[in-house]
Amino acid sequence: MAPMAPMSAAADGALAVALPPDVAKSGFSYGYANDKADADAASTRALDLCRTTKDASNDAKLRGLCKVIQNYSNQCVAVAMDPEAGTPGVGWSIADDKPAAERQALNRCMDTAGAGRRAACVISHSDCDGSAK
Repeated sequence: MAPMAPMSAAADGALAVALPPDVAKSGFSYGYANDKADADAASTRALDLCRTTKDASNDAKLRGLCKVIQNYSNQCVAVAMDPEAGTPGVGWSIADDKPAAERQALNRCMDTAGAGRRAACVISHSDCDGSAK
């Protein structure tokens, strides 16, 4: 029996986003991948997820806007949005820990939501890659 190769700890992540000029009208899509073997694998998975969300699956223009905006390693990603349809509030962040990523994503969502919708921003997803917490 051949010796087993040592398993390497995967710790590469990527965030892909589709951000149209008018989020309130066209929606928003994103995908992220953590703990992949390398940046290319993380980017490929994040793009796949961005392109296959419910909104992107039904809208070729939105699908076409998906692009990797950042690769990361041993960091956390958070996405915040206003869940009400037809609103512009959206934000994301990558930071060294989950609380910082969530706080930054919420702040960015509130910046784009408008005065009447700032309080509606919530964390949609957050997760960490590798050893980040």
